[in-house]
Amino acid sequence: MTTSRTRRSFLGHSARLLGGAVVLGPPLLAACGGDDDDDATADGTGATTATATATGSSPAATTGGSAAAAVGTVRTAFNWVPDVEWSAWYLADANGLFADRGVTAEFVHGGPNTPAVAQVLAAGDADVGVASDELQLIQANKEGADFVILGAMYQRSPSGFCWLAETPIATAQDLVGKRLGLTTGDEIRVDAVFRVNDLEPEYDTVQMSFDPQPLIDGDADAITCYVTNQPIQLQLQGIAAESAPFSDFGLKAFGDVLFASRAYVEANRDLLVAYFAGLLAGVAANVADPMAVIPLLTDVYGQDADIDPAYAEAGNPAYIALLDSPYTDANGLLMIDPAYLEAEVYPSYEAAGETDLPPVAELLDATVMADAHQS
Repeated sequence: MTTSRTRRSFLGHSARLLGGAVVLGPPLLAACGGDDDDDATADGTGATTATATATGSSPAATTGGSAAAAVGTVRTAFNWVPDVEWSAWYLADANGLFADRGVTAEFVHGGPNTPAVAQVLAAGDADVGVASDELQLIQANKEGADFVILGAMYQRSPSGFCWLAETPIATAQDLVGKRLGLTTGDEIRVDAVFRVNDLEPEYDTVQMSFDPQPLIDGDADAITCYVTNQPIQLQLQGIAAESAPFSDFGLKAFGDVLFASRAYVEANRDLLVAYFAGLLAGVAANVADPMAVIPLLTDVYGQDADIDPAYAEAGNPAYIALLDSPYTDANGLLMIDPAYLEAEVYPSYEAAGETDLPPVAELLDATVMADAHQS
C-alpha cells in the first residue's frame, strides 16, 4: 500500500497539525500549513496548483461544464497537499460548477514546511483560505490581520482519538488513567478534553510520532489522530480500530474553516456568493457519488502526489460524515451557527487556556454563505 503521501499519512499529518513552517499562537487545534507562491512547482508537495490554463480555461472545458463569462477568479489556499479532503472543490471545478456561475477557480495547495494559510492570504497569494480551525484566525487577527470567517466545510473537526476496537472507550471518563499516545503539542488539546468534562487531566503520556505503532504494540490505550486518517489506515491493514472526533468528547470545533480578509469580502461579495454557490454544488455532487472524485484526484489534481486510491475511497465517506449537523439540516451545509460558536466552541478554547476571544459577530459573517444558498 502506498503510504508516502496518503492524505493525512502519519508524517504528513504531523506537518499539517503543527502548521508547517509557522504556527500562529498556541491553538487548540493547531494551525495548518499553507503554501508559498514563490516556489510553486505544481507537484502537489506544497506547491501552487492553478486549475486555469494559460488561456484561462479550466478542466470544465473538457468535462462538459459550461463556460459562462467569467465574473472573476477566486484563488483558494488549502492547508495541505492534493487530497480527497478537497473533493468538493475538485468536483465543482472539473464539472463546471464554478464556471457555470462565472467563477474561475485556482487552487493553492499547502504541504510540509509551508506557511500557514493565514499567511498565504496576508501575502496576497490567495483570496479564500481553508484553516483547520477558528483559533488560528483569532490569533492572526490579534497580530494585526483582519480575517472574517464565512463558513466551515465540516461541522466537527477531524481531530480526535483512535483506539483499538477491543479497548472500551466511549466517554471522556473512560480516558482517565489511560496511556495516551500524544505528539508534540497535543497535551493542550487532551487536557482541554478533560477540563470541559470537569475532570482532572489524569493520564499517562506516551510520546510518539504520527505512526500509530504504539497503539498496535499495546504501548498506548488510545492515540490522538485525524479520524479521517489513522483509523482508516489501520483498517486497511486489517486492524480493527475505533475513533471519534474531540467534539464527541465535548471539545467542540469546526473543521476546514472558510475565511477571507474583511477587505476582500467587502470588495468581492457578489463573486464570493457565486464561488460558494459553486462549492455547495460540488459538495452535493460529492455526497451523491463519493467515488466520482477518485479519478480526478489520482489523474488530475493529485497526479504527482502519490495518491493512495484505497485510502481516498475510504477517506471520502469519513469526511462526508462530518459535513452536517442539526443546524445545517435547517440552514444548509457549510453554514456556521453563531450561537453554537459562542456557547460551545469558545468554551473549548477557554478550557485550553485561550483568553480574549473576540465577539462572534466580529469574527463571523454568515450572510455570504446564506446568500450562496439562495442564489
